[in-house]
Amino acid sequence: MRRRLLILLPVAAAAAAMMFWALAQPAPQTMSSLFPAGALLYLEAKDFGALLADWNGSGEKRDWLASSNYEGFSRSELFLKLGDAQTQFATAAGVPPDYALLTSVAGAKSGVAMYDIGKLEFLYVAHLPSARAMNTSLWKLRGTFQTRHAGNADYFVKEDRASHRVAAFAYTGDTLLLATKEELIAGSLRLMAREALPSVASEQWFTDSVQAAAQGPSDLRLVYNMSSLARTYQFRSHWIQSNVPELRQFASGLADLERVRGEIRERRVLLRVMPADATESAESATGQLLAAVPDDAGLYRAWLHPAPGQAAQWIEEKLFPAATASAPRSKLAPTFVETPDAGSEVDLESRIDERPVTEDRDSLKALRDRLAAARIDAMLDVSSTGIDADRVYVRPHSVIVLLAATAWDADAIRTALGSAAEGVWSNSSDPTWRTGTGGVRELEGLGRLAMASDGKWLVVGDSAQLVNAVFARRNRTAVAGAAYAAGWRHARELPNFERMTTLIDFPQLPAGGSGEPPYFSANLASLGRTLKRVDTASIVVHDVGTMLRESVVYKLNP
Repeated sequence: MRRRLLILLPVAAAAAAMMFWALAQPAPQTMSSLFPAGALLYLEAKDFGALLADWNGSGEKRDWLASSNYEGFSRSELFLKLGDAQTQFATAAGVPPDYALLTSVAGAKSGVAMYDIGKLEFLYVAHLPSARAMNTSLWKLRGTFQTRHAGNADYFVKEDRASHRVAAFAYTGDTLLLATKEELIAGSLRLMAREALPSVASEQWFTDSVQAAAQGPSDLRLVYNMSSLARTYQFRSHWIQSNVPELRQFASGLADLERVRGEIRERRVLLRVMPADATESAESATGQLLAAVPDDAGLYRAWLHPAPGQAAQWIEEKLFPAATASAPRSKLAPTFVETPDAGSEVDLESRIDERPVTEDRDSLKALRDRLAAARIDAMLDVSSTGIDADRVYVRPHSVIVLLAATAWDADAIRTALGSAAEGVWSNSSDPTWRTGTGGVRELEGLGRLAMASDGKWLVVGDSAQLVNAVFARRNRTAVAGAAYAAGWRHARELPNFERMTTLIDFPQLPAGGSGEPPYFSANLASLGRTLKRVDTASIVVHDVGTMLRESVVYKLNP
C-alpha cells in the first residue's frame, strides 16, 4: 500500500501543477478585443477564407459581373472613388489590393473594423498559418517598408506622399494584421500584448449589442454603432434606404448570418436610444392577417397598429393612383394661353358635356375621415402581378386588409369608396355595386374596385379575384404575429417584372443598345436574374420596447 501511495503522489503533484498552471494562464483573447476602440462597425467571420472561396466559385458572382447592374455600378461615383482609393493603396503598398491579395490574406477566423468611411480607414485581423503569411506579396515586399515596433512585435508601414494613403501590416504568432492607418495597427499589437487600452470589445455600443443577441456568432457577425454612423456624411448621403432620420432612434445594432439546409438566415437586433412601448403582447392581430395571405401572393406586408392616416394613404396610392400621382417637377413657370370660349381652335381638349372638376374638391376626404376615426389593430398589403388575357400586358393587383377593434360599417365604407371613385373615374353621383362570388362587392365603372367586410375585417382591392382569395381565408387559424412582417416571392414575380418593365422602357431604349442601361428593365432586372437561386425572402420583426428583433430568411432553389 505504501509503495502504491509513493507512486501516486508524484502523479497527483504533476496533475495539480498542470491545473494551477492552466488557471494561471490568461484567457484567450477574442477577435473583437484585438481592435482599438473608436470603430463605426465591426464584421467578424468564422471562416473568411471559405466564404471567399464559395463566392469566387459561385454562379452569382459570374452573373453579376456580366450584368447591367454591375455595368451601371461601374459607372457610379462610388465605384470611381473606390477605384481611386485602390490605386492610391497600390502606390503606397507596392502591390494592388486586388482579388489575388485578398485571397492570400483571407484567413479562417477573421475580423475587420471600419473607423472612417470617407478616408477608408480600417483594420483587418486574421488567423493565418505562417507558411501562407510568409508567401503573401506584402510580406515579400516588407523590405521596402519602414519597420517599427509596438507591443511585442514589429510592424511595417509605408505612405504614399501624394495621396497620404497608408499601408501597414504585421504578422505575429499566427495572426496577420493589415491596416490603412498606422495608429490602428500599433494599437492592435499593443492590445495583443495585453496592454491596458480600450478596445472595440469594451465599448458599450458593442457589448450591449452582443449581449442582446440571442445566440453566439454565426458564419458572419456585423455589429455597428448607429449613433456614430448616422452622424457621418457618407452614410447620410449614400445609404440606399434613405431612412437615416428613422434610424436615429437606435443606438446600435447587430446582425448574425448563417447558411443552413438551402436557406440563408439572418438574425438582427436594433437597440433603441430611448425605450418605446413593447408590442409583443398584442402581435396576435397581425397573426390573423398573415394567415389570410394567399399561397401564390407575390408580396405581402403586415403592420401592427398602423399610424393614423397610413391606411388611407395606402388605399389612395394603391387603388386610386390617378388621384395621388404627383406632377413631374419643372423649373419652368407654366405657360398661359387665353381661351375666350370652348370652341376656340386652341382649346380643343375642353369638354362641354362634363361637369368641370374644381381645384378644391377632395373626393377621398370621406374615406380618409372614416378610416381615421376607426381604431385599426393591424393592416395587411397583398400584391401580385398577372398577365392579361391578351398575353401582352402585365397588370399589378393590390389588396389592403384592415383589422379593426370594432365591426366596420360596410355601407358607410362603400359610400366613401364610391365617392372616391366618382372623383377619380367618373361623374356618376350614384355608383353601383354588384355582388360577386364569396360576398365580394364590385364597383361598376371604368376603374376596378372590390371590397368585402365581415365584422372587424375589411378587404379592399383592385381585383375581385384577389379580394376573394384573401377574404375566403379570414377564418383560418392565426399564425405567429409580429410588429411587422413581410414576404417576397422572387421566383414568381421576376418574370412578370422583367416583362412589364421592358414594355415600359421600350420607347426610351437607345438605338444600337448604347448608353446607360435602363434602370428597371435592365439594371434591376439583371440583379434579379443574378439572384435567381432565391425563391422567397421573408422578414419578421418583434418589438420588445428596448429593441427590435428581426429574423430574415432567404429560401434558395436547389
